[in-house]
Amino acid sequence: MTRLASHSIGRIAVTSQALPAIVPVNYSLTGRTTVVFRTEPGGMLARATNDTVVAFEVDELARDGRSGWSVLVVGVAHHVEGSTLMRALETRVVSAMGDGRDQFVAITVGQVTGRCVEPTPAPLAGAL
Repeated sequence: MTRLASHSIGRIAVTSQALPAIVPVNYSLTGRTTVVFRTEPGGMLARATNDTVVAFEVDELARDGRSGWSVLVVGVAHHVEGSTLMRALETRVVSAMGDGRDQFVAITVGQVTGRCVEPTPAPLAGAL
């Protein structure tokens, strides 16, 4: 969860019109159990995240592709309203897409998996 908390851009995977869709979003981790992002009310992400199971992924990869890590969260997404919305506003999550992204969505973390790839050391000269 430390790696998830250390970033602010991830990708959410949803189903839209019976097809998979993966969309980058700005997000915040609140506590250790909730990922919060904002989207356009009535837009594709808002329609696809109303009490549905989603996947959310964050990663960091080296430019050469030889090392990096990823964290994958699977959980239930729901629209944030009422007093929960007030707490979401305190996260100060912004949208890179600009104004009008006033629908807050929270993903309750259910399952967390991840992987880490470390660079393989080069063999010593003369070693078989």
